[in-house]
Parts: sequence; C-alpha cells; structure tokens
Amino acid sequence: MSKSKVAITLLGVALIASNAWWAYRMLDAGVSFTYQGVSLEECQQGMAQALATINASAGHGASRSVVVAAAQKAWPSSEPFEKEGYLWVGRLGLRFNEFGQLVEAVQGF
Repeated sequence: MSKSKVAITLLGVALIASNAWWAYRMLDAGVSFTYQGVSLEECQQGMAQALATINASAGHGASRSVVVAAAQKAWPSSEPFEKEGYLWVGRLGLRFNEFGQLVEAVQGF
C-alpha cells in the first residue's frame, strides 16, 4: 500500500472520529439545555408563588383560603394537596396555625 493511501485512510478515520465526537457533544448540549429549561421553569414557578403568597399574607389577618388562592393564581397548573403538615401548592409548602394564618413556607421538592 502506498503512503498516500495510508494517509488518506488515516485522515478519513480521523474525520469520522471527529464528526462523531462533535455529534455527541451537540446531543449532550441539547439534553443539558432541556434540563436547564425545566429547572428555570420550576424556579419561576416557585418565585411567582412565593411573591404572591408574600403579597397576600402582607395584610394582617390574611386567611388560609386567601393565601392558597394567591399561590394558585400565580401558577395555576397544580392542585394543592396536604402532606407532612404542609399544604403543597406547586413548588411551595405552606404551614398554617390553628387560626388559619401562615406561619411557615418551605421550598418544594
């Protein structure tokens, strides 16, 4: 085999290998950007609900129903449910006292 055929074969293999590496990197970047977008949306949901809850409970004597309605209105895609003493509305966990006043808010799962 002549030197030129060996060189062309090596260059062809190198080209295929580099193209495969670039394809893998682009696929990996696409998956990473997808996860980043989902994470951003979850953070926006939590922030919107937290601000709505703060604004609703800023008036003294805000009832449980007012605070929950404000959190739901900020991000209406989820139904509230109770778990481990918290009322979960989207990404926000709310704990109320026996008088229906907000005493604690925690970050969701």
